[in-house]
Amino acid sequence: MTALRLIPLGGLGEVGMNCLAVEYGDSIVLIDCGLLFPDESMLGIDLVLPDWSYLRKRRTAVKAVFLTHGHEDHVGALPFFLKEFPGVPVYGTKLTLALSAGRLEEHGVGADLRPVVPRERVDVGPFGVSFFHVAHSIADGAGLVLETPEGTILHTGDFKFDQTPVDGQPSDYGALAAIGERGVLCLLSDSTNVERPGVTESEKTVGPALARIFRQAPGRIVLATFASHIHRVQQVLDVAARFERRVALVGRSMVQNVKIASDLGYLTVPPGCLLDLDDLLALPHEEQVVLCTGSQGEPMSALALMAFDNHKQIKIERGDTVILSARVIPGNERAISSITNQLFRKGADVIQGRASGVHVSGHAAQEELRLMLNLVKPKHFIPIHGESRHLVRHRRLAIETGVPPERAFLVHDGDVVSFEGGVGRVAERVEAGRVFVDGKGVGDVERLVLRDRRHLAEDGIVVAVVGVNRQTGEIVSGPTVLAQGVASDEVMAAGTLMEGARADIRQTVAAAAPEVRTDVRELEIEVRKGLRRYFRNTLDRRPVIIAVVMEL
Repeated sequence: MTALRLIPLGGLGEVGMNCLAVEYGDSIVLIDCGLLFPDESMLGIDLVLPDWSYLRKRRTAVKAVFLTHGHEDHVGALPFFLKEFPGVPVYGTKLTLALSAGRLEEHGVGADLRPVVPRERVDVGPFGVSFFHVAHSIADGAGLVLETPEGTILHTGDFKFDQTPVDGQPSDYGALAAIGERGVLCLLSDSTNVERPGVTESEKTVGPALARIFRQAPGRIVLATFASHIHRVQQVLDVAARFERRVALVGRSMVQNVKIASDLGYLTVPPGCLLDLDDLLALPHEEQVVLCTGSQGEPMSALALMAFDNHKQIKIERGDTVILSARVIPGNERAISSITNQLFRKGADVIQGRASGVHVSGHAAQEELRLMLNLVKPKHFIPIHGESRHLVRHRRLAIETGVPPERAFLVHDGDVVSFEGGVGRVAERVEAGRVFVDGKGVGDVERLVLRDRRHLAEDGIVVAVVGVNRQTGEIVSGPTVLAQGVASDEVMAAGTLMEGARADIRQTVAAAAPEVRTDVRELEIEVRKGLRRYFRNTLDRRPVIIAVVMEL
């Protein structure tokens, strides 16, 4: 008997990198293809992708990709995926595909993009897939219903039950209730906000909060938010027009996304509201609004450049009001703090955080998660989209809501949940993990390399070069010792540290057995061990030691 298999390749154990494989027989479809942004421990890493090793082994079985919405943690890995799996069709709503197309074009990747509308069904192999609208912090978000030979799988995507959404389109309660009445084999539900009680505030509450700030701001307003948050952009434009301010867009992704959303009808720009930056800066400060990227402290973002006086056109001045209208993504706290402190030094008034009302989440809180469970009434449940603590707490909430404990699965990336005869179980594990993108290299940096980079960053590097006689192993050149990041300039200038290191090498070579002195590789090992001991004893530090022994 053929089993239905749900295989998370990302997004279960971390916030981001969302990617779920659904497999039946010789057919696999993916739900989302997202990336993860690196944290401070991932030195030099640009992006983190899911590991598609399992898919490579079943390459011909991969039939389609279905995208729930256009955020990077759900679509950002698509260019890398399609380079490996060219020609696989990609389904999504109109705005989701338009945003994805821009990323694909940047990477020079062609794609078979197939737009769908909510409640439209697409048949792929043994799967019948339909979309239903959900409210989220990006327009055109959707959840997915997969009709399979084993039963119905419902994937919420990222969602909340916003009763007064900016675009007037709440999550599709009717579709969810109807699906629940027909019977759902398994619900996979967004866990991001499971720790927050009650319900998430409506996006529409941000508008009045912005209006209060715009009314009181004495000078220029600089507002940073996610470029994909079209509903937030809409409210900024509307409030600016209400207070007779003009808006300039700063940041490539902001300009691109606003154009896409406007062209597709997801964004309405008030007449005369948008100006080029040069024209905006010619106006009095009290008439200016700069809408930009950089809410996460990205070092090359528009806001960061302004804060550190590196922007070619805008200098933050006393009297400016800077609004950070976004949540802090875990790992970005230090970068954001650095920028906000710099903005305060410049004399700006910085407004941020939930208490100010300038941001609300796009994810469902506890009561909305319970409502989803009660609407759908699933036979089995899998919490998705979250770190381990989120998944554990969401599972508990599902059990409290009536899901039997043995049917509420706690799984992580690589775990396989198998369904046969309507009964689910955690069956096995497949290869899964993280693939690091460093510049043009994809997957050539592994965890051991990151460990070495952290080692270099924390303790520095010492390079020792010594020449020995090929026959006798006696030193005939050097030793030369160079160090970077090991000690202060004053200590290095004194010379005693490096002289001690050279003396240690001479002592190591002299004490080595004759057979070691005439074996370059063995002698390098002994020199490295000696220097490691020397720096540990003198400085209590463990720099990376590179020893080079040359036969002369």
